[in-house]
Amino acid sequence: MRNWKAAVAGGIVAGAAILCAGMATQEDTHAVLVEEVYVVRPGDTLWGIAERYVAKNTGTRRYILEYKSGIEENNPWLLERHGMIYPGDKLTLTYWVKGEGK
Repeated sequence: MRNWKAAVAGGIVAGAAILCAGMATQEDTHAVLVEEVYVVRPGDTLWGIAERYVAKNTGTRRYILEYKSGIEENNPWLLERHGMIYPGDKLTLTYWVKGEGK
């Protein structure tokens, strides 16, 4: 019974440490959301556009699949077209850039 209580107490302490570390990180770095409209060019793919824009994302850590999903969320009409894009389409893209600290 004693080991069970120690495990629970350890889990609570570890959870609190993780939460506090996350808060310290957010206070130390200030990120600014940038929104752009990208006009699709011949040969573009959603994956290629996501790769280009995830590299601009310096304010937070984002992975390529997460970023591609974000493009689809910002442009719901893509779902109707099953993700197909054509030259001249306009995509709303967002990314975070590091700003000055508070």
